[in-house]
Amino acid sequence: MIAKSATTDFASDAADAALMVPVSTLANVFDLTTRRVQQLAADGIIPKAERGRYPLIAAVRAYLDHIRAAPEIPAGNMDPAQERARKDRALAINTEIKNDIAIGKVVSIEVVISLTVAMLGRVRNKLLSLPTRVAPRAAILRSPSEVQALLAAEVDLVLIELSTGPDLAAEAKAVSATVDAIEEA
Repeated sequence: MIAKSATTDFASDAADAALMVPVSTLANVFDLTTRRVQQLAADGIIPKAERGRYPLIAAVRAYLDHIRAAPEIPAGNMDPAQERARKDRALAINTEIKNDIAIGKVVSIEVVISLTVAMLGRVRNKLLSLPTRVAPRAAILRSPSEVQALLAAEVDLVLIELSTGPDLAAEAKAVSATVDAIEEA
């Protein structure tokens, strides 16, 4: 049996050597240009037997080994298909945000900041005016419980004024128009 397999290997090697093909045939088999096949041969990746002729089976085996050993994507680089998909996702998100802004589902951060500053300014002013309004009336009260009741009533009034004050939608539109005017300038 050993002698038979040795002769089979010898016959296989002889058949491999007999299948010499030109560079154009290898280029078609590998789906490469002839120049690329020549580069692979110059780099020692595929064997070259004689000028312009290559052993077909040995070249195919060597090229397959090269493809299996080489990483598909160099480290740090993304696949072009992945890059395209990432770009498409970013464009879709950008379009969604623009649509949400157009229909009013999203507001700019400048508008939110301006509204918050305006509301906090109103709260500050109401709280700062509270001692001035309450002091004359508190001075004539006799007991601490009466002063406490007066202060509680005035704080309730301030909170009611703040919660039912000017229309926030109108204030938001005014702030938004101001921010838009600033951005255009």
